[in-house]
Amino acid sequence: MHAAFELEEYRERQERAREAAAERGLRALVSFSRGGGAHDRTAGGLWLAGLATPQPFVPDLPDRWRAAGHVVVVVPVDGPVTAVVESEELRSSAMADEVIVADDLVTATRNVLRATQTGRKPAPVGVLGADVVPHSWWAVLAEVARLEAADALGYALRLVKSPAEQRLLREAGRLGAQAMASALAAAVPESTEAQVAAALAEHVIRAGGSVYDIVVSSGSASVTLGPADRPAGWTARRLEAGDLLRIDAYGAVSGYLFDFARTVVVGGPATEEQAALIDAMRSSVEAGIEALRPDVPLSEVAAACEAALAASHHARRRGVPGNLMGDYWGHGLGLGFEPPWIGLDSTEIVEAGWCLALERRAALPGLGGAQYEDDVLIGPDGAEVLTAPG
Repeated sequence: MHAAFELEEYRERQERAREAAAERGLRALVSFSRGGGAHDRTAGGLWLAGLATPQPFVPDLPDRWRAAGHVVVVVPVDGPVTAVVESEELRSSAMADEVIVADDLVTATRNVLRATQTGRKPAPVGVLGADVVPHSWWAVLAEVARLEAADALGYALRLVKSPAEQRLLREAGRLGAQAMASALAAAVPESTEAQVAAALAEHVIRAGGSVYDIVVSSGSASVTLGPADRPAGWTARRLEAGDLLRIDAYGAVSGYLFDFARTVVVGGPATEEQAALIDAMRSSVEAGIEALRPDVPLSEVAAACEAALAASHHARRRGVPGNLMGDYWGHGLGLGFEPPWIGLDSTEIVEAGWCLALERRAALPGLGGAQYEDDVLIGPDGAEVLTAPG
């Protein structure tokens, strides 16, 4: 069981999942969660049954294993919650009525789903984590049930965070802010992007958190989110005095994420244009945070960000920089990067208990790139910044 939650919280989540499935006309929900450090693919198993596996995905080997590196949770509208896992070690962690340990998780899950079917024709089952279920597995499960991708339902169930979840998100935000301070302290002339990333990662890991990724770009390459020629988010480039340095960092405490970004000038004061660019990113995000409170349309939050950016000293001199994020100003946050998306076309109304990441990136050839992002929890009176320094 997840140390932060009582059994009653899992039971309440499972009951909400049953009700949501029934309202949609589903016989059950089946959640596939991929492990091995894939933070954005663990949400279903963690939220429903406190389950995640450190085992990374391994390609299927016929007659030996299938779906290695996954956990499966089946929540029928009427019947026991069943967890399907690949290791006996996971049995005691599962907040489920039944636990099945199997080498072939797909066949075992098919057998569980068969028991949810009561009619002569296959009844619909919603799949959470559908993006990690390849066609070959889907076809096996579809032998006994009519599968429907249901990730939108999962996002909706997880949108409002419980008090226990909010405590973990606060802890994650504090840890992220402290780790970012360590990274920025390491960002001195002659240090490397890799050393900056290492300072952040070391702080997170020493505190017992986990690193999802760290993206660093600097100097003329600060116009990019990170290097395009390698999986790593950093290079061995040495920093020079006067460089713009961008850091976008994601990590987690017990699965709950921090995701935020900062931009600084290495080794001395910023030029007037650098300072104006950095301030434009920060002030526009802060305007959105100020607008966030329950019952406010998300579109109004995005409009506040847009207005602040347009009024910035940078925009008045050089025009409003292009949006590098599909015209959005951020997203939901929790056990992954999730809806809602914060944009002028958003239709959602803000609710207490949401966690959001507000952000903006800009890239200007000849000047460089800048980025600013903060995580917030929505309380009854407004937004609480989780990633503030100190």
